[in-house]
Amino acid sequence: MMRPPAALFLAFLLLACSEETDRALRDCSDCPAFVLLDGGSFMRGAESGDPAADESEQPRHEVTIEKPFAIATHHVTVKDFEAFTAATGHEPTPGCYAFTEDGWRMDENANWRAPGFPQTPLDPVVCISWDDATAYAAWMSARSGKSYRLPSEAEWEFAARGGMGESNFWGDDDTGICAYANVNDITAKNKTAKAAENCTDGFLYTSPAGHFRPNPFGIYDAIGNAWVWLVDCWQGDYRASPRDGSAHLVENCERRILRGGSWTDTPGPVRIGARESRPPHGRYAIAGFRLARDAD
Repeated sequence: MMRPPAALFLAFLLLACSEETDRALRDCSDCPAFVLLDGGSFMRGAESGDPAADESEQPRHEVTIEKPFAIATHHVTVKDFEAFTAATGHEPTPGCYAFTEDGWRMDENANWRAPGFPQTPLDPVVCISWDDATAYAAWMSARSGKSYRLPSEAEWEFAARGGMGESNFWGDDDTGICAYANVNDITAKNKTAKAAENCTDGFLYTSPAGHFRPNPFGIYDAIGNAWVWLVDCWQGDYRASPRDGSAHLVENCERRILRGGSWTDTPGPVRIGARESRPPHGRYAIAGFRLARDAD
């Protein structure tokens, strides 16, 4: 499918961001900013024979999100998580799968305060498990009086695509991704990744949330910076996944879904459709989270 010409895409982006700014909301003065989305339909999953996809992206199907929802415009940051730990005493146990002098390893000394590389207070918090993320959402729910949660996989993808359908939201030039996302770029080549996107985003590790341009829905870091934990249980492919935007949940869920990519990933073109899964208690220097909630 052809992508929109650059000038047309830019005009669409400016208009869409202006419209979504009017739909931004906060539930308290220091609550995260959300964008309210009405829902809609999109095609999820890879085309048969797509060489960049794996079986987890099959079968391709239509998803119709039936209920409006709100999703945070930014990742939860180090500063945000610091406030949570100070208020609740919840302190994730040390140990995080991180980039070390010996490559990617479990580092028993790494944690969200020291993930193996320097961060600012405004960088996305990483080395956070799914369990930690849901504990944070529960705390924010109690503070705000709203029901905060992790997004469903369908909600995340609908929001990340920004209404661009089949296209990546950054348009027809893949070198443009570095204007919108912190990815495995030339900066990371031969340091944390063996290959790179053909552009430079200026960061070797994480970057401050919101540093790059937003997608057409006004969502920052929709792709890149840090993978985000989602509420869904992993089942290997899309055969049992709901088509109505709700989450796929089972008892004794052993793995949860992550989407969005990070500052360093498996080399290859950045793809909104890429999926990962990890145990809910695992902590990784490439994974954080953002919040969602139902619309009022």
